[in-house]
Amino acid sequence: MSGVISAIVIILLLGILITVHELGHFIAARLCKIRVREFAIGMGPAFFKRQKTNEDGEPTGTKFTLRVFPIGGFCDMGEDEASDDPAHFRNKTLWQKVFVLVSGALMNFLIGFVFFLIFFAFAGFRDVPVVTNLEPDFPYSEIQVGDRFTAVNGHRVDSRRDWQLFISMDQDKPYTFEMERDGERYTISGVTRQLVNENGDKIFGITAGKLEELNFFSTIQTAAKETTSSVRLVWVSLGMLISGEARVTDMAGPVGMGGIVNDMIEVEAPVSDTVLSILSLAGLVAVNLAVFNLLPIPALDGGRVMFLFISAFLVLVRKKPLSEKVEGYIHGGTMLLLFGLMIFIFFNDIRRLIGL
Repeated sequence: MSGVISAIVIILLLGILITVHELGHFIAARLCKIRVREFAIGMGPAFFKRQKTNEDGEPTGTKFTLRVFPIGGFCDMGEDEASDDPAHFRNKTLWQKVFVLVSGALMNFLIGFVFFLIFFAFAGFRDVPVVTNLEPDFPYSEIQVGDRFTAVNGHRVDSRRDWQLFISMDQDKPYTFEMERDGERYTISGVTRQLVNENGDKIFGITAGKLEELNFFSTIQTAAKETTSSVRLVWVSLGMLISGEARVTDMAGPVGMGGIVNDMIEVEAPVSDTVLSILSLAGLVAVNLAVFNLLPIPALDGGRVMFLFISAFLVLVRKKPLSEKVEGYIHGGTMLLLFGLMIFIFFNDIRRLIGL
Protein backbone atom coordinates (compact mmCIF):
# COMPACT_ATOMS: atom_id res chain seq x y z
CA MET A 1 0.00 0.00 0.00
CA SER A 2 2.85 2.38 0.83
CA GLY A 3 4.21 1.84 -2.70
CA VAL A 4 0.92 3.00 -4.23
CA ILE A 5 0.83 6.06 -1.96
CA SER A 6 4.47 6.86 -2.85
CA ALA A 7 3.69 6.65 -6.57
CA ILE A 8 0.69 8.98 -6.15
CA VAL A 9 2.78 11.45 -4.12
CA ILE A 10 5.57 11.53 -6.75
CA ILE A 11 3.11 11.92 -9.65
CA LEU A 12 1.34 14.78 -7.84
CA LEU A 13 4.63 16.42 -6.89
CA LEU A 14 6.11 16.29 -10.39
CA GLY A 15 2.76 17.34 -11.86
CA ILE A 16 2.69 20.41 -9.60
CA LEU A 17 6.32 21.34 -10.28
CA ILE A 18 6.03 21.00 -14.05
CA THR A 19 2.70 22.86 -14.13
CA VAL A 20 4.18 25.69 -12.06
CA HIS A 21 7.21 25.76 -14.36
CA GLU A 22 5.09 26.06 -17.49
CA LEU A 23 2.84 28.59 -15.75
CA GLY A 24 5.94 30.75 -15.24
CA HIS A 25 6.57 30.73 -19.00
CA PHE A 26 2.88 31.47 -19.66
CA ILE A 27 2.65 34.44 -17.27
CA ALA A 28 5.90 35.92 -18.60
CA ALA A 29 4.70 35.49 -22.20
CA ARG A 30 1.46 37.28 -21.38
CA LEU A 31 3.38 40.13 -19.72
CA CYS A 32 5.50 40.47 -22.87
CA LYS A 33 2.41 40.23 -25.12
CA ILE A 34 3.65 37.01 -26.73
CA ARG A 35 1.06 34.77 -28.32
CA VAL A 36 0.74 31.39 -26.57
CA ARG A 37 -0.86 28.82 -28.85
CA GLU A 38 -1.44 26.15 -26.23
CA PHE A 39 -0.97 25.70 -22.51
CA ALA A 40 -1.10 22.01 -21.61
CA ILE A 41 -1.02 20.17 -18.31
CA GLY A 42 0.08 16.56 -18.77
CA MET A 43 1.27 14.76 -21.88
CA GLY A 44 -0.33 12.48 -24.45
CA PRO A 45 -3.88 12.76 -25.87
CA ALA A 46 -6.01 15.66 -24.61
CA PHE A 47 -9.21 14.77 -22.75
CA PHE A 48 -10.20 18.38 -22.00
CA LYS A 49 -9.90 21.47 -24.22
CA ARG A 50 -10.95 25.06 -23.69
CA GLN A 51 -10.42 27.93 -26.12
CA LYS A 52 -12.24 31.19 -26.76
CA THR A 53 -13.89 31.87 -30.10
CA ASN A 54 -14.43 35.13 -31.97
CA GLU A 55 -17.70 36.50 -33.38
CA ASP A 56 -17.39 34.18 -36.38
CA GLY A 57 -17.03 31.14 -34.16
CA GLU A 58 -13.36 30.67 -35.01
CA PRO A 59 -10.93 29.71 -32.20
CA THR A 60 -8.82 32.57 -30.90
CA GLY A 61 -6.33 33.06 -28.10
CA THR A 62 -4.66 30.31 -26.11
CA LYS A 63 -5.96 26.74 -26.16
CA PHE A 64 -5.93 25.22 -22.66
CA THR A 65 -5.75 21.43 -22.48
CA LEU A 66 -5.57 18.65 -19.91
CA ARG A 67 -3.81 15.53 -21.15
CA VAL A 68 -3.94 11.89 -20.16
CA PHE A 69 -0.53 11.39 -18.55
CA PRO A 70 -0.14 13.60 -15.47
CA ILE A 71 3.66 13.98 -15.71
CA GLY A 72 4.72 16.77 -18.04
CA GLY A 73 3.19 19.76 -19.74
CA PHE A 74 4.12 22.52 -22.13
CA CYS A 75 3.58 26.15 -23.09
CA ASP A 76 3.59 26.30 -26.91
CA MET A 77 4.74 29.68 -28.22
CA GLY A 78 6.06 28.33 -31.52
CA GLU A 79 9.52 29.46 -30.46
CA ASP A 80 11.23 27.11 -32.95
CA GLU A 81 9.36 28.56 -35.92
CA ALA A 82 9.69 31.79 -37.88
CA SER A 83 6.69 34.14 -38.18
CA ASP A 84 5.75 37.65 -39.30
CA ASP A 85 3.34 37.97 -36.39
CA PRO A 86 4.54 40.83 -34.11
CA ALA A 87 3.19 38.86 -31.14
CA HIS A 88 5.35 35.84 -32.00
CA PHE A 89 8.14 34.85 -29.60
CA ARG A 90 10.92 35.27 -32.18
CA ASN A 91 9.87 38.84 -32.97
CA LYS A 92 10.30 40.11 -29.41
CA THR A 93 13.40 41.76 -27.96
CA LEU A 94 16.30 39.71 -26.65
CA TRP A 95 15.55 40.53 -23.02
CA GLN A 96 11.85 39.74 -23.38
CA LYS A 97 12.74 36.30 -24.77
CA VAL A 98 15.28 35.72 -21.99
CA PHE A 99 12.69 36.74 -19.38
CA VAL A 100 10.16 34.28 -20.76
CA LEU A 101 12.67 31.43 -20.90
CA VAL A 102 14.00 31.85 -17.35
CA SER A 103 10.56 32.46 -15.79
CA GLY A 104 9.81 28.75 -15.59
CA ALA A 105 12.87 28.16 -13.40
CA LEU A 106 12.10 31.27 -11.35
CA MET A 107 8.67 29.84 -10.56
CA ASN A 108 10.30 26.57 -9.47
CA PHE A 109 12.60 28.52 -7.14
CA LEU A 110 9.52 30.28 -5.77
CA ILE A 111 7.52 27.08 -5.21
CA GLY A 112 10.60 25.52 -3.60
CA PHE A 113 10.78 28.46 -1.19
CA VAL A 114 7.03 28.06 -0.47
CA PHE A 115 7.50 24.35 0.30
CA PHE A 116 10.35 25.16 2.70
CA LEU A 117 8.32 27.99 4.24
CA ILE A 118 5.42 25.64 4.96
CA PHE A 119 7.84 23.05 6.33
CA PHE A 120 9.50 25.41 8.81
CA ALA A 121 6.21 27.13 9.72
CA PHE A 122 4.69 23.82 10.84
CA ALA A 123 7.90 22.31 12.22
CA GLY A 124 8.55 25.42 14.31
CA PHE A 125 12.29 24.81 14.53
CA ARG A 126 15.48 24.60 12.51
CA ASP A 127 18.42 22.24 12.94
CA VAL A 128 21.50 24.44 13.37
CA PRO A 129 25.16 23.25 13.23
CA VAL A 130 25.96 23.69 16.93
CA VAL A 131 28.42 21.32 18.59
CA THR A 132 26.49 19.11 21.02
CA ASN A 133 29.10 16.46 21.81
CA LEU A 134 32.82 15.79 21.45
CA GLU A 135 34.47 12.38 21.74
CA PRO A 136 36.64 11.93 24.88
CA ASP A 137 39.87 11.84 22.85
CA PHE A 138 38.94 14.75 20.60
CA PRO A 139 42.32 16.42 19.88
CA TYR A 140 41.30 20.03 19.17
CA SER A 141 40.72 21.95 22.40
CA GLU A 142 39.84 25.12 20.45
CA ILE A 143 36.43 23.59 19.65
CA GLN A 144 33.96 23.33 22.53
CA VAL A 145 30.41 22.12 23.04
CA GLY A 146 28.06 25.00 22.22
CA ASP A 147 30.22 26.43 19.43
CA ARG A 148 28.42 27.01 16.15
CA PHE A 149 29.86 26.24 12.73
CA THR A 150 29.48 29.17 10.30
CA ALA A 151 31.64 27.88 7.44
CA VAL A 152 33.57 24.78 6.34
CA ASN A 153 36.48 25.31 3.93
CA GLY A 154 35.01 28.66 2.95
CA HIS A 155 31.50 27.29 2.35
CA ARG A 156 28.85 28.99 4.48
CA VAL A 157 26.84 26.58 6.60
CA ASP A 158 23.40 27.49 7.91
CA SER A 159 22.08 24.07 8.91
CA ARG A 160 23.24 20.65 10.07
CA ARG A 161 22.60 19.39 6.52
CA ASP A 162 25.06 21.98 5.16
CA TRP A 163 27.65 20.96 7.74
CA GLN A 164 27.27 17.25 6.95
CA LEU A 165 27.55 17.95 3.22
CA PHE A 166 30.80 19.90 3.39
CA ILE A 167 32.59 17.68 5.92
CA SER A 168 31.78 14.72 3.65
CA MET A 169 33.91 16.28 0.92
CA ASP A 170 37.73 16.03 0.60
CA GLN A 171 37.89 13.67 3.55
CA ASP A 172 41.64 13.11 3.24
CA LYS A 173 42.52 16.82 3.33
CA PRO A 174 42.79 19.24 6.28
CA TYR A 175 39.69 21.35 6.98
CA THR A 176 39.26 24.97 7.98
CA PHE A 177 36.32 25.60 10.29
CA GLU A 178 34.90 29.04 10.97
CA MET A 179 33.14 29.00 14.33
CA GLU A 180 31.11 31.29 16.58
CA ARG A 181 31.12 31.30 20.38
CA ASP A 182 29.13 33.81 22.48
CA GLY A 183 28.88 36.16 19.50
CA GLU A 184 32.63 36.05 18.83
CA ARG A 185 33.98 34.39 15.69
CA TYR A 186 37.16 32.39 15.38
CA THR A 187 38.84 30.15 12.80
CA ILE A 188 40.64 26.85 13.25
CA SER A 189 42.66 25.43 10.35
CA GLY A 190 44.33 22.12 9.66
CA VAL A 191 41.61 20.01 11.26
CA THR A 192 41.84 16.35 10.20
CA ARG A 193 40.06 13.11 11.05
CA GLN A 194 42.27 11.62 13.75
CA LEU A 195 39.78 9.41 15.58
CA VAL A 196 38.50 6.00 14.46
CA ASN A 197 34.97 4.68 15.04
CA GLU A 198 33.86 1.09 15.69
CA ASN A 199 33.75 0.44 11.92
CA GLY A 200 37.36 1.50 11.49
CA ASP A 201 36.42 4.74 9.69
CA LYS A 202 38.27 7.95 10.45
CA ILE A 203 36.03 10.58 12.07
CA PHE A 204 36.27 14.07 13.52
CA GLY A 205 34.63 13.04 16.77
CA ILE A 206 32.18 15.95 16.58
CA THR A 207 28.42 15.72 16.92
CA ALA A 208 26.68 18.84 15.66
CA GLY A 209 22.99 19.63 15.42
CA LYS A 210 20.69 21.51 17.75
CA LEU A 211 17.00 22.35 17.35
CA GLU A 212 16.35 26.09 17.52
CA GLU A 213 12.85 27.55 17.79
CA LEU A 214 11.63 29.89 15.07
CA ASN A 215 9.45 33.00 15.14
CA PHE A 216 7.58 34.58 12.23
CA PHE A 217 10.55 36.44 10.76
CA SER A 218 13.16 33.73 11.38
CA THR A 219 10.83 31.22 9.66
CA ILE A 220 10.89 33.29 6.47
CA GLN A 221 14.64 33.83 6.76
CA THR A 222 15.29 30.12 7.34
CA ALA A 223 13.12 29.13 4.35
CA ALA A 224 15.10 31.53 2.15
CA LYS A 225 18.42 30.16 3.45
CA GLU A 226 17.25 26.60 2.88
CA THR A 227 16.38 27.51 -0.72
CA THR A 228 19.84 28.98 -1.38
CA SER A 229 21.42 26.06 0.47
CA SER A 230 19.58 23.66 -1.85
CA VAL A 231 20.97 25.53 -4.86
CA ARG A 232 24.48 25.03 -3.47
CA LEU A 233 23.72 21.36 -2.87
CA VAL A 234 22.78 20.92 -6.55
CA TRP A 235 25.90 22.78 -7.71
CA VAL A 236 28.14 20.73 -5.42
CA SER A 237 26.52 17.53 -6.72
CA LEU A 238 27.10 18.62 -10.32
CA GLY A 239 30.71 19.44 -9.48
CA MET A 240 31.17 15.99 -7.96
CA LEU A 241 29.73 14.41 -11.14
CA ILE A 242 32.13 16.40 -13.31
CA SER A 243 35.16 15.63 -11.09
CA GLY A 244 34.30 11.95 -10.87
CA GLU A 245 33.65 11.97 -7.11
CA ALA A 246 30.07 10.95 -7.92
CA ARG A 247 28.78 8.75 -10.73
CA VAL A 248 25.79 8.98 -13.04
CA THR A 249 24.53 5.80 -11.38
CA ASP A 250 24.19 7.82 -8.15
CA MET A 251 21.53 10.01 -9.78
CA ALA A 252 17.86 9.33 -8.99
CA GLY A 253 14.77 9.87 -11.13
CA PRO A 254 11.05 9.64 -10.32
CA VAL A 255 11.34 5.96 -9.38
CA GLY A 256 14.26 6.68 -7.05
CA MET A 257 12.34 9.55 -5.44
CA GLY A 258 9.40 7.20 -5.05
CA GLY A 259 11.69 4.90 -3.10
CA ILE A 260 12.73 7.79 -0.84
CA VAL A 261 9.09 8.74 -0.23
CA ASN A 262 8.26 5.09 0.44
CA ASP A 263 11.00 4.96 3.10
CA MET A 264 9.53 8.11 4.68
CA ILE A 265 6.06 6.55 4.77
CA GLU A 266 7.24 3.25 6.23
CA VAL A 267 9.08 4.90 9.13
CA GLU A 268 7.01 4.65 12.31
CA ALA A 269 6.33 8.33 12.85
CA PRO A 270 3.29 10.62 13.14
CA VAL A 271 1.63 11.39 9.81
CA SER A 272 2.41 15.09 10.32
CA ASP A 273 6.16 14.32 10.50
CA THR A 274 5.96 12.26 7.30
CA VAL A 275 4.14 15.06 5.50
CA LEU A 276 6.77 17.55 6.66
CA SER A 277 9.56 15.28 5.43
CA ILE A 278 7.86 15.03 2.01
CA LEU A 279 7.50 18.84 1.93
CA SER A 280 11.22 19.22 2.57
CA LEU A 281 11.97 16.75 -0.25
CA ALA A 282 9.54 18.65 -2.52
CA GLY A 283 11.42 21.89 -1.87
CA LEU A 284 14.73 20.25 -2.76
CA VAL A 285 13.30 18.69 -5.95
CA ALA A 286 11.79 22.05 -7.00
CA VAL A 287 15.15 23.81 -6.63
CA ASN A 288 16.89 20.91 -8.38
CA LEU A 289 14.51 21.23 -11.34
CA ALA A 290 15.08 25.00 -11.48
CA VAL A 291 18.88 24.75 -11.47
CA PHE A 292 18.90 21.89 -14.00
CA ASN A 293 16.68 23.85 -16.40
CA LEU A 294 19.01 26.84 -16.27
CA LEU A 295 22.11 24.84 -17.22
CA PRO A 296 23.53 25.97 -20.61
CA ILE A 297 22.60 22.67 -22.25
CA PRO A 298 20.74 22.70 -25.61
CA ALA A 299 17.05 21.76 -25.35
CA LEU A 300 16.87 23.15 -21.79
CA ASP A 301 15.78 26.71 -21.00
CA GLY A 302 19.36 27.65 -20.12
CA GLY A 303 20.56 26.28 -23.43
CA ARG A 304 17.95 28.29 -25.32
CA VAL A 305 19.07 31.43 -23.50
CA MET A 306 22.68 30.62 -24.43
CA PHE A 307 21.69 30.31 -28.11
CA LEU A 308 19.83 33.64 -27.94
CA PHE A 309 23.07 35.35 -26.91
CA ILE A 310 25.10 33.41 -29.48
CA SER A 311 22.68 34.50 -32.19
CA ALA A 312 22.77 38.11 -30.97
CA PHE A 313 26.58 38.01 -31.05
CA LEU A 314 26.57 36.63 -34.61
CA VAL A 315 24.25 39.45 -35.68
CA LEU A 316 26.79 41.96 -34.35
CA VAL A 317 29.74 40.20 -36.01
CA ARG A 318 28.37 39.05 -39.35
CA LYS A 319 24.93 40.75 -39.48
CA LYS A 320 23.27 37.33 -39.63
CA PRO A 321 21.78 35.26 -36.77
CA LEU A 322 22.38 31.58 -36.16
CA SER A 323 20.48 29.37 -38.58
CA GLU A 324 17.13 28.30 -37.09
CA LYS A 325 17.52 24.91 -38.77
CA VAL A 326 20.98 24.35 -37.23
CA GLU A 327 19.73 25.39 -33.81
CA GLY A 328 16.72 23.10 -34.18
CA TYR A 329 18.97 20.13 -35.01
CA ILE A 330 21.16 20.86 -31.98
CA HIS A 331 18.19 21.11 -29.60
CA GLY A 332 16.59 18.00 -31.11
CA GLY A 333 19.76 15.94 -30.90
CA THR A 334 20.41 16.98 -27.32
CA MET A 335 16.82 16.20 -26.39
CA LEU A 336 17.32 12.64 -27.63
CA LEU A 337 20.45 12.36 -25.47
CA LEU A 338 18.55 13.67 -22.45
CA PHE A 339 15.78 11.15 -23.07
CA GLY A 340 18.45 8.45 -23.19
CA LEU A 341 19.82 9.66 -19.85
CA MET A 342 16.32 9.64 -18.36
CA ILE A 343 15.77 6.06 -19.54
CA PHE A 344 19.14 5.03 -18.07
CA ILE A 345 18.29 6.64 -14.71
CA PHE A 346 14.85 4.99 -14.77
CA PHE A 347 16.27 1.49 -15.22
CA ASN A 348 19.05 2.20 -12.73
CA ASP A 349 16.39 3.20 -10.16
CA ILE A 350 14.55 -0.07 -10.85
CA ARG A 351 17.80 -2.03 -10.44
CA ARG A 352 18.47 -0.38 -7.08
CA LEU A 353 14.93 -1.03 -5.86
CA ILE A 354 15.10 -4.76 -6.62
CA GLY A 355 18.60 -5.01 -5.17
CA LEU A 356 20.61 -5.86 -8.29
